[in-house]
Amino acid sequence: MPKIKVNDIELYYETKGQGEPVVFITGYSADHHVWDNILDDYAKSYQIIAIDNRGSGASECPNSPYTIEAMADDVIALCDALGLKTCHFIGLSMGCAITMTIAYKYPERCKSIVLSNGFRKVDIKFALFAQGRLELFKYKIPADIASKLTMGWAFSSDYLNQAGMVEYLLEGVRAAKHPMTEVGTRGQLAALIAFDSHVWINQIKVPTLVIGSDKDMIVDEAEMQEMARLIPDAQYYCFKGAGHIPHIEKPQEFNKLVQAFIAGN
Repeated sequence: MPKIKVNDIELYYETKGQGEPVVFITGYSADHHVWDNILDDYAKSYQIIAIDNRGSGASECPNSPYTIEAMADDVIALCDALGLKTCHFIGLSMGCAITMTIAYKYPERCKSIVLSNGFRKVDIKFALFAQGRLELFKYKIPADIASKLTMGWAFSSDYLNQAGMVEYLLEGVRAAKHPMTEVGTRGQLAALIAFDSHVWINQIKVPTLVIGSDKDMIVDEAEMQEMARLIPDAQYYCFKGAGHIPHIEKPQEFNKLVQAFIAGN
C-alpha cells in the first residue's frame, strides 16, 4: 500500500473508487481502519482517501513535536502529491481539529467539511484520562487491556451491551498490524491538548456539517452545537443514543446524512 513523502515524514494512505475526492481524517491514537465499516459505500460514488496521521498506523512516527497545524499541512501535501485540487474532508474527533485547520488555512481546497464529534479545545477531563493512559506504556500493559479503559469513552452503553461486542472490539485491537507506539501517542496527545480554535472558528467560510452525539463521553453535545452556531451557515445533526464514533454505531444513518451533504456541495 502506498506511502508518500510529505513535509518531513512518509505518510501512509489508502485510496479506492472514482469521482470527487473525499478525504477521511481519523482521530487521536487511531488509524485509517477506524473508517473500514463505511469506506466501501463511499467508494461507489467517490474517490476516497483514508489517511494515517503522523504517529499512527503505517505512517512515520517522528520523535519530535507534533501540532494539529503540521498534521493539516501533511494532508494538504498529500493532496498535492495526488493532484487533488479540491476535496471534501471528513474528520473525526482530533480529525475535526485537523479538518477545521485545513478549512481555516486552505479554504480554497475545501468543497465541504464534515466535523464528526469534534471540539474547539479538548475537555480537561479527557485530557487527564489520555495523559494517564499514556503512562501505561511504561508498564508494558497489553493493548487490549488498555483498550478497555477507552471503550467507555468511545462507545455508548447500548452499543457495548450488545452480545459479544466487547470481545469483538478487543479482537480488532489484537489484530492491529500497527499499534500505537509511545512516541506516536505522546506526539499526538501534545498536539491535541495544544489545539484551540476559539479565536478563529467563526472565520471558517466553507460548507460545513457538524455532527454530534447525545451519549458522547468525550465531547459534550453542547460543545458541538456551539461549534455549529459559530461556523457561518453550518448545519448540525445529532445522533441519538450514539457515543463518540457514530459512524461505527449507526453507519447507515451516518452515510445517508453525510453523502446527502457532500452531494449538495
